[in-house]
Amino acid sequence: MFNLKSIFNFKIFKSVIVIVAFTVLLALRALFLPKLNIKEGQQVRITGVLTNEPQVSGNRQSFNLGQIEIWTEKFPEYHYGDQLAITGRIKLTYLLINPKIEVLNGGSGLGSQVLRIRNDLRLLYQKFFPSPFDGLLSGIVLGDKSLIPFDTWQKLKATGTLHIMVASGMNIAMFSGTILSFFCLFFRRKIAILFLFIMIWFYAFMTGLQPPIIRAAIMASLIYFAQMVGRETEAGRVLWLTGGFMLLINPLWLFDIGFQLSFLATAGLVYLQPKLSKSKFFLFKFESFSSSIASQLATLPILVTAFGQLNLLSPIINLLILWTIPFILQGGILVGIAGLLWQNLGGLIAYLIYPLLFYLNLVINISAKINFTQMLMPKISWMFAVFYYFLLGIVSLKRLKN
Repeated sequence: MFNLKSIFNFKIFKSVIVIVAFTVLLALRALFLPKLNIKEGQQVRITGVLTNEPQVSGNRQSFNLGQIEIWTEKFPEYHYGDQLAITGRIKLTYLLINPKIEVLNGGSGLGSQVLRIRNDLRLLYQKFFPSPFDGLLSGIVLGDKSLIPFDTWQKLKATGTLHIMVASGMNIAMFSGTILSFFCLFFRRKIAILFLFIMIWFYAFMTGLQPPIIRAAIMASLIYFAQMVGRETEAGRVLWLTGGFMLLINPLWLFDIGFQLSFLATAGLVYLQPKLSKSKFFLFKFESFSSSIASQLATLPILVTAFGQLNLLSPIINLLILWTIPFILQGGILVGIAGLLWQNLGGLIAYLIYPLLFYLNLVINISAKINFTQMLMPKISWMFAVFYYFLLGIVSLKRLKN
């Protein structure tokens, strides 16, 4: 039995006060958002500039202009910095589906130059690897899903491995660790960290500045800044500070599924994974397995609501493939850098990660054929989700008993 007196101690009371205060600030910030007097079925024309890369899902891409969300076909592609004029009829609240889109002006400036490098890397991957290997690599390294065939997308979705195609915390962690080690060969650590800040945000721009990568880039910047000035950091505090800062800047990110999954998955790794790893269950001794379980427990209501399905074998599948991701990520970065300098060198390095991509694709294909573990799930009510996270919060505050 849980000892409620030990749970609701002064530390928890302070946390509750902070959460309540932040909620009030967020509500006040939301009040200052411009109100749109738009009704369902109304014909509208809006113009604006894309402030991040569209998200590609299967045969569809989606993006936001202000408070309006747009769903459209995968092609033609639109990119960061494009000035668009969009005409269509509102289907749901603040949603346009397959409207008429006109590009008034292509992107320019530093951000667009960075995205041109992203496109060059994507072309290199297409040259060095056959489909779907090029799409898997582009997704893992760049968070770019445009090269992933629809059937491969469905297999990733069915096996619970779609998260490897989202550029987020692991990408930033692996990228920043590799780059920092390189800079430390030539500079003192503090100077190397200053250069690292530039590279972290360069990579964030190159992966499209989606909310998950923004969160990861802010967290990494805060953690490395603390190292530079000699301060200790606690991952949970950095996570809440980052999430709060992002929502104060743009409260609408609260409803972005990428932000939700990224924030909750990281919270699972911070609060649940260390406790799971102390369990006597032997599989929890594998960090990839305990991390997968922690992330999926933390994101379960969102995943079920968004995708409507659950694969009971997903933790085992992730255990089989997650060990390959750091090697594929770092190898993909090396292939890109070398290929931009000298294509033959990039092609040579590509041979080194080809077996890993073959293995990854093989596991996903075989796992997708196991149908009896794939369950269609009903949407979860918000009341159940609140109750679920309340219980999960209590469990995360308790030490797991062996």
